Amino acid sequence: MAKLVCAKCECELRPELNGVGVIETMDNDKARPYKLWVADLWKCPGCEIEVVSGFSGVGEAPMAEHWSENFDQCLEYVKNRPRVYYDHERPNRGATPVSTDR
Repeated sequence: MAKLVCAKCECELRPELNGVGVIETMDNDKARPYKLWVADLWKCPGCEIEVVSGFSGVGEAPMAEHWSENFDQCLEYVKNRPRVYYDHERPNRGATPVSTDR
């Protein structure tokens, strides 16, 4: 795991929540999930910026990809994580956070 340092506060980020779901989308469309991951949420104790890192899968591969036989089952698993984040190919300018606390 890489060490995460806040460029603004110059201090290490701390683990906030382990096991968040990440849904990578195709063409920035939430209705078109492409890859699925489970990762960790990190937070700066100074400015409270949050970063999702530590993606897990088999090796460095995602948990499932859209063509995987078990994709639908994995999608339900990821959607039921404590929080869910979307990873878009391009910046989603002006978007409000879409994570869900459970």
